[in-house]
Amino acid sequence: MKTGSHLYGKCIETSYSTDVIVSCTCDSDDDVFTSVSENVTILIYFKSRSNKAIDNLCRNTFKNLRAINLTNNMLSSIPKGCFSNFPSLENLSISNNEHLGLDNLYNACFGLNNTRIKHLYANNINQVKNIYPFPKNISLLLQNTTMKSLHLAYNEIQFIESGTIYSLPQTLQDISIRGNRIETVPNFIEIGHLKSLNRLDISFQCSTRKFRSRFRRRVDFEPEFENHTIDEFCSSEVSQESKTLMALPPSLKKLISSGMKSGSTCIPPMNIRRDSMLEYIDLSKDAYYRWIGPLNFTQSNQIRVLILSHNQCRDINSGFFDNLFSLSTLDISYNLLGLFFKRNKSKDVFEGLKSLKNLIMSYNWISQVPDDLLLHNSLLENLDISNNALETWNISIGHLKNLSSIDCSFNKLETLPKTIRDNLDELSLHHKITLNFHHNKILCSCENVEFINWVFKSEVIIHLSEADQCSGYSGNITHAYIYLKKECGKNLDRRDWLYPVQFIALLFILSVMAIVGYRKRWAIIYRWYLFRLRRKGYTPIGGCEDGYKYDAFLSFADEDRAFVDKVVGQLEEDSDTQLKVCVHYRDFTPGKSISKNIVNAVHSSKKTIVFMSRSYLKSHWCNYELRMAVTEENHMNRKVIIMTVLEEIPKAELTLEVLQYYKTNSYISKPNNEQEMKLFLKTLKGVVANYLG
Repeated sequence: MKTGSHLYGKCIETSYSTDVIVSCTCDSDDDVFTSVSENVTILIYFKSRSNKAIDNLCRNTFKNLRAINLTNNMLSSIPKGCFSNFPSLENLSISNNEHLGLDNLYNACFGLNNTRIKHLYANNINQVKNIYPFPKNISLLLQNTTMKSLHLAYNEIQFIESGTIYSLPQTLQDISIRGNRIETVPNFIEIGHLKSLNRLDISFQCSTRKFRSRFRRRVDFEPEFENHTIDEFCSSEVSQESKTLMALPPSLKKLISSGMKSGSTCIPPMNIRRDSMLEYIDLSKDAYYRWIGPLNFTQSNQIRVLILSHNQCRDINSGFFDNLFSLSTLDISYNLLGLFFKRNKSKDVFEGLKSLKNLIMSYNWISQVPDDLLLHNSLLENLDISNNALETWNISIGHLKNLSSIDCSFNKLETLPKTIRDNLDELSLHHKITLNFHHNKILCSCENVEFINWVFKSEVIIHLSEADQCSGYSGNITHAYIYLKKECGKNLDRRDWLYPVQFIALLFILSVMAIVGYRKRWAIIYRWYLFRLRRKGYTPIGGCEDGYKYDAFLSFADEDRAFVDKVVGQLEEDSDTQLKVCVHYRDFTPGKSISKNIVNAVHSSKKTIVFMSRSYLKSHWCNYELRMAVTEENHMNRKVIIMTVLEEIPKAELTLEVLQYYKTNSYISKPNNEQEMKLFLKTLKGVVANYLG
C-alpha cells in the first residue's frame, strides 16, 4: 500500500508499507543521494552522462537497500567494491552500459560476498566489435555468495576460461549467456557442476547486438569424410549435438538453445541423463533441415515442451518423437514439411506423443495430411494448422474428446465435411470449442449451403470477419448467407431443366466478368507499382552477413546465360569488391539432387540475384529457386532477394508470387546500351558489396 511520495532534488521517493523506492534522474554531476532517506530499499538510477553520481552512490551506506537498477545509463566505470557497502543488497542490474566492459564487472562483483546478492544482470556492457574471454576471477568473487540468477547476454564473450563455470556458486538457478560469440565450449562440461541450475539460455551465439534479432551467419554442413552421408553423421557418436544434453545438470528444467547454427544440418540421435528433470527444450532457428533422431530419452523423462520452429525442416525420421511420453506442447511451425505430410509414412510421426495437448504446425506449406495423423493423440486440446495450403479437411477428430481449439485460418478450405461438423457440435455440448476459419475460400453456393448455415447456427465459436469473401458469390459470407437462404430455399415448381441451364449461364457470365475484371485489375496494379519502383530506384538492404560461402547465388534461365556470364565475369574480376558468386553449371555438387543443390546454394549465399525473364517464368527449377529464396527471406528474418528484370513481362504471364514481390520491393532493370551496362554493374556490385561488412 502506498503511504507517501516526496521530491528531493532530482530524486522521487515513494513509500509503501514494505518498501521505500527512490527513482533518481542523474543528468548532472550533483550529489543526488545526500537527501535520500536512509531507509531506501529500491534505488532506480537513470539518465547519467558521467560517473560522478555513481561515485557519490558508492560513498553512501544504505543498510536496507535491497535492489539497485543502473540500466540504460552511460556509465564507463564503477569503483572497485562499490556495492559491498550495501549489506542487504539482493538485486543488482548494470545492463545496457556499453562502455563498462568486463573489468568494471569485476569491480562491481568485488565484495558482493559481503551482501545478500541473489540476482546479477550484466547484459550488454561490452562494446560492439570487441571480443573478450570471460575470466575466472569474476567467478571466484561470486563463489561464496548465494546468487540465484546471472545474466551475461550480448557481451561479445568469445570463450570461457577453464574453471570459470566450476567456480560459480552452487546456488545458481538461472544463467543466460545469450547472444555472445562462443563458437565452441570446451569447458561446457563444467555446467554439470551447478547442481541447482534450473534455467539455461545459450541462444544466438555469434550474433552481434546490432543484429541480435536476426541470423548473423550461415554454416553449411560438410561431412568430414568424402564417403560419409549426412544420415551417417547424424547417427555418429562423435556428433556434438548427440552429447549436449548429457552434460547438463540433472536439476535443469528449461534449456533455450535457439539460433545456434552449430554446423550440422540435422538433429542426430540424442540422449538425456536418467535423473534429468528437463521439461522445456527450445531448438528453434538452428537450421536443422532433417530430424533424424531418435531422441533416446528414458521413460521417466519429464519433457513437456519442445520447440523446433523456424528450422526449414523437410523430413522427419520414423520414431523421432516416440520417446517423448510426457510432451504436452510441440511447436514445428515455420518449416517445410508440406511434402513430408503428403507421404504415407508421416501418419505415425506423432504416434509416441500420448500426452500431447498443444500441436503447432503453422507455416509449413502443408496441402494435405493423412486422415489418421492424430490417431494416437487422444488428449489433444489445441491444434494450429494455420497459414498452410489445405484445400480439403480430412483429419479425423472424432476421438479427440478434449479438443477445444482448431486454428485452420489462412488456408484454401471451401467447407468442412459433415462428419467434422458433427464432431465439433458434439464437443460443444461438453465444453467451449473454438474454430478459427479466417481467410479461407468458403464456397458460397447451394451445394455448400449446409456448411454456411452451420457456421451461423452452430454452438461452436467460429471466428470469421466481415472481410472474408466467398468463392462463387460477390460479397462476404454474411451477405452470401442471407442470399443463399432465399435462393436455395425456394419451392422448385419450375421445370427441372431450367435451373441447370440458368446456373450454367450465370456461372459462365460471372466467370467471364471475373476474368475480365481480374485481368484489368492486375494490369493497373502492376503498372502502378512498376512506375513507382522505377521512380524510387533500388534501396540496398542492411544486414549482418559473416560466415557465408558465397556473396550471391545467381538464379537465371539457360536462355539468359549469355548476359549472366558477362555479369559473373564483372562481379568476380573486380579487385575492389572481390565478390564470390555461385552459378549452377559451375558450382553445384555433382551427384546431389537438383533440389538439394538449390537449397544449399540459397542457404550458403548472402543474397540471391534473380534474373527475371519470360524464360525464367517457364522454368520449373527457376521457380523452385525463387520459392526457396522467398522462404528464406520470410522465415529466417533476413532480406535475401535482389531482383534484376531482363525484359518487360505482361502481368498475365507473371505468377502471383512474382507480382506480389513487384508490389512490395524495388528491382534493377537490364541495361540497353554500354553506358547503362556500366551503371548497371556498378549498382549491382554496390548492392551486394554493401552487405559485406
